[in-house]
Order: sequence, then structure tokens, then C-alpha cells
Amino acid sequence: MKKVWIGIGIAALVALFIGINIYRSAAPASGSAGQKVETGSLEEKKISSTVMVPGTLKFSDEQYVFYEADKGTLHDIKVKEGDKVKKGTPLVTYSNEQLSLEKEQNELTAESNRLQIDQILEKLQALDNKEKELTKQLGKKEAEKQIESERTELEMQEKTAQIELKQTELQRQSLANKMSDLQVKSEIDGTVISVNKEAASKKSDIQEPVIHIGNPKNLVVSGKLSEYDTLKVKKGQKVTLTSDVIQDKTWRGTVSAVGLVPDQQENAAAAAGTDQAVQYPLQVKIKGDLPEGKPGFKFIMNIETDKRKTNTLPSKAVKKEDDQYYVYTVKDGKAKRVDVKIGEVTDDVTEIKEGISKDDQVILNPADDLADGTDVKA
Repeated sequence: MKKVWIGIGIAALVALFIGINIYRSAAPASGSAGQKVETGSLEEKKISSTVMVPGTLKFSDEQYVFYEADKGTLHDIKVKEGDKVKKGTPLVTYSNEQLSLEKEQNELTAESNRLQIDQILEKLQALDNKEKELTKQLGKKEAEKQIESERTELEMQEKTAQIELKQTELQRQSLANKMSDLQVKSEIDGTVISVNKEAASKKSDIQEPVIHIGNPKNLVVSGKLSEYDTLKVKKGQKVTLTSDVIQDKTWRGTVSAVGLVPDQQENAAAAAGTDQAVQYPLQVKIKGDLPEGKPGFKFIMNIETDKRKTNTLPSKAVKKEDDQYYVYTVKDGKAKRVDVKIGEVTDDVTEIKEGISKDDQVILNPADDLADGTDVKA
């Protein structure tokens, strides 16, 4: 029995020894192959340069009507919130007692000028009759000589009266323009957004509009550009719009205007000596369906400033250490670190400007612990 157990033990040891040898022969020898990697090369792709700018949804055309004390007293507001108005629709009227008195006085002055001219013309007519009688008695030359001074004086009086009447007419036209200004009209086609009757009586540093008109069917997104970005953004460039409030939706648009001069508030800050970055106004026109948001909603504008073909790599292949970007290539079975200069970066691809050629095999999935000189197997 003891011999049987001894034989079983020996057989087990032999089997174990054979199994280990089979495992070793099946497994790759240590150092015979390195870390498995995926490789690729530079690929020419179209890549877009973009500028990201925050913006605010607003009316493309809008009008604010403020109370103007120099026009007089606000007499009547002719529209209410929600009214549709056309260009030229009366909005508010003013009453101005002083202007009314001046108009009445002007009418009286004009009437007086006309009466004076009529009297002078009657005197000239009487003088003509007198000249005819004298011509019969004394002859033509003597008749003209006797009435010459009187005629000259009357003609001068007529010219003076005509000038005075002309001045009165000019004053009447000026008063008519002022009277016309007492009625404020809409400058655009749109909808009355708000009416604030109390704005005319409020006394504050910040004046509020009596009427606000906008066109809900013509919305734009406005923002501001830095000095650097304003050199790249041009009218007509494509824009993608997104909103944190209205999620999972995008809108398309184009740059409709880029300011040639800085924002007025920026100019004021610069004039006051405030150390503030100069910014230029930007406006983007929305194409297609308008956003569901209301004026004042915030948007992000991604402006496509440039689109070109260039050499790229998947962004995951490019690593960074401090301020230096680099990739790993495969050479003689080993990973080799190569510093590169990059350009535009998107979520998927990175532009490679310098450092490698199309012949280089680049490791596309470098591990975080991959080091220069590591054995690799493509």
C-alpha cells in the first residue's frame, strides 16, 4: 500500500513538471515582445479654426421712446402692450402751451406783414394814377421827376415788408416742424413690447423708456470681441449657436456685423483712465428657425473663422508636458518621444505643424506610463 502512494506522488510530480514546461513553451519569452500599441500616421483633413464668444439674444430692430421734457407735457400714449405697429404709426403726443402761443403769434405777424404790403401796393397804385395826371399837365419827364423820390421810398418799404414776411414764413415752418415733433411715430415695423406711463414722471438718474418696440421675428445675438479676435472674425462667417438654458439644441447663423470702433462703454472707460480691455461689438444673424428663448437669453457663439486642409493626428495621440506637446513614434521596436508644434485643436483631431512627417508611425493610444525607449509591438 505504501508503495502505491509513493507511486501516485511520483506521478503527480511528473505531471506538474510537464504542465509547467508546456506553459513556458506556450508563453512568450520574457523580453521577446514589448507593449502592444496601435499606430498610424499623419492624415490630411479639413479643420476649422473657431472663436468662442458669449452673446445675448436681442431684437435686430428695436425702438425706445423716452420722455423728452423739452417737448412739453406728455399728453397721450396711443398704443398698448402687444399692439402691432407699422413704421410711421403715432405712439405718443405732447402738449406745449408755449409753442402754441408762438404759433399764434407767428400767424398774427404774418397777417400784419400782408396788410402792410397791401397798403404799400395801394399807395403805389395811387402814385401811378397821380403820375398819369401830371403827365397830361406837365409832360412825362417832369411828372416822373416830381414823383421819383416818393416812388423810391414806397418801393423800399415794399421790399422791406416782403423780407419781413419771408422771415415770418421761415419762422412758421420752423414752428410747424416743432409742432410735428410733438407727435412721436414708430421708426420700425414691430410689436409694442412694453408701455410705462409712469416713466415720464419718475425722477432718477437712470431714465426708463415710455415705450419699447421690437420685432420678435427678427432676432440676433450680440456680443463683444477682443482686439485679437476682431482680426479673425469677418462679416459672413458661419456661426453655431448653443444655449445652457435650451439644451440639446443648436442654431445656425452668420456674422452680420463687426464693429469698426470699440464699444462706446469701452471708449468711456478708456477716457476715464480705467485699465479695461478694448472690445468691439459683434452681431450674428440667426438662420432658419428662431430660438424659443426671449430677448436677454444668453448664448454661446462658435464662429468658424478659417477652414483649411492640414496634417492632423487624433487628439488622444498628442500629449503635453509643461508647455511642450509631444507624440511617441515607433522606431526599431521602441517608443521614441518626439516634440511637435501643434495648431488648431478640436475634440477629435489636433493639427500638427512641425516635428514629424507622414512616414513616421505614431502611437495612437499611448499609455500614461509609456516612456521613451520602451519596447513596443505595433
